[in-house]
Amino acid sequence: MTRITAEAQAVLWSDRAAGAPDGLRQAPLTSSRSADVCIVGGGFTGLWTALEIKQQNPAVSVVLLEATTCGAGASGRNGGWATGWFDELPELIEHFGVQQALWLAEESSQAVARIGQTAEEFGFDAHVRQSGALWTATSPSQLGSWDRAVEACARYGRPEMLELLTGDEVRRRTGSPLPLAAARHTDAASVHPYRLVQGLLKAVLSLGVEVYEATPMQGFTRGTPVTVQTPMAVVEAAQVVLATGVWAAALPELRRAIVPAASHVIATEPLAAKDLGEWADGSLFGDARLQVHYAQVTRDGRIVFGKGGGAVGAFGRVVPAHYWDEDSVRRVHADFVTHFPHLAGARITHSWGGAVDRAPHHMPFVGTVDGAGNIHYGVGYSGNGVAPSALIGRILGRRAVGVVDEYTACALVSGPPAYLPPDPIRYVGGRMVQAGIGRAEAAEAAGRRPDPISALLRRLLWTTTPRWAEPRLLRRKNRAHGG
Repeated sequence: MTRITAEAQAVLWSDRAAGAPDGLRQAPLTSSRSADVCIVGGGFTGLWTALEIKQQNPAVSVVLLEATTCGAGASGRNGGWATGWFDELPELIEHFGVQQALWLAEESSQAVARIGQTAEEFGFDAHVRQSGALWTATSPSQLGSWDRAVEACARYGRPEMLELLTGDEVRRRTGSPLPLAAARHTDAASVHPYRLVQGLLKAVLSLGVEVYEATPMQGFTRGTPVTVQTPMAVVEAAQVVLATGVWAAALPELRRAIVPAASHVIATEPLAAKDLGEWADGSLFGDARLQVHYAQVTRDGRIVFGKGGGAVGAFGRVVPAHYWDEDSVRRVHADFVTHFPHLAGARITHSWGGAVDRAPHHMPFVGTVDGAGNIHYGVGYSGNGVAPSALIGRILGRRAVGVVDEYTACALVSGPPAYLPPDPIRYVGGRMVQAGIGRAEAAEAAGRRPDPISALLRRLLWTTTPRWAEPRLLRRKNRAHGG
């Protein structure tokens, strides 16, 4: 098996040698500030929130703090997939009812389109190509994975959102021998994540947002105003938005609401047109696994190929293996060769990982920190945050300036919908479930039935504890009743 060398341990998107733009570097905060709103986190969620605040009310003063550099977390380390939620319409209906499910699906689709619209408005190029995404079955067990979603889209008047394709058509489009059939997300887009981060940063700076990099939040005091502590100064703000992604698990309120899990990615050298065929149109390519494979062809002809289901962080911690793990990268490369055997000799120039904020229901949620109605958060993208972050940012931005409307009152503004088991049960159980899923899906890819234990472990992926059984919420309820 090809060894991924140390030289390839780099993120393609931010590599200037591979055509990434120079970063708009911002100085750290060195003197205390006051603002109407303080945003903590310079990824997609924080930047979209800042943009929304300024578009709602240009007079609102906004300070944004980033611990390292904008986009250094998942926002700059993903696979460049911008997809909505029409493929999850049945699940949305189960959780939220028909009316809210349809509204959320429509808004998620609008969030994909908003990326290109914002790039055009503010004059930046995020390599947006809205050519759709191929949701493929690469083993017989995956056939029909999309049937419920296709039926729901048809029933509720949006049949054009998922287009069925034959295996012959998908194989011809991608060059992969594996797909047996597919459903195409017609509204999906491929993007260059780092260019999108830098474009949004440019946009919010132009609107007067103060952005400070290399400025980690060390803590905050609750009250009015909120005081956010950093290494050299403090920010006092009437409203605070925590847009820290997976690092939100450090908050006691969210420690059991999300779990950090790794996803790893590789990128090839630029490939010849004959090796890419029709796939150079910018369409996305993925499968129906739980440990999903996802890929795109970049504008300069590289295949970016990734896989979910990597290391789990115990006690909500982000660990080095989330960022790069040689065994995980080797497995991703082996799967790449399985999907594209004619490209087995392609040189791998970049490999990296990132931490995903996996939530129990696989959907993001918005809430406020306990006892502090002026400290807001949005988290739980579960690996699909490039486009949904535009919607969550819109919700957070409007909540921060006091808007009451269909966004700020939507079903996602719920706080954690459920909780994961406590550690170490969550960590040990998560490792076991991951291993079981891997064995089950490998068996199915080879045309075998999964062994009973692996099949059982796969079903345990969705194990949660209900909100009413969360000890912290029970203690709060008892205090409210004088217990």
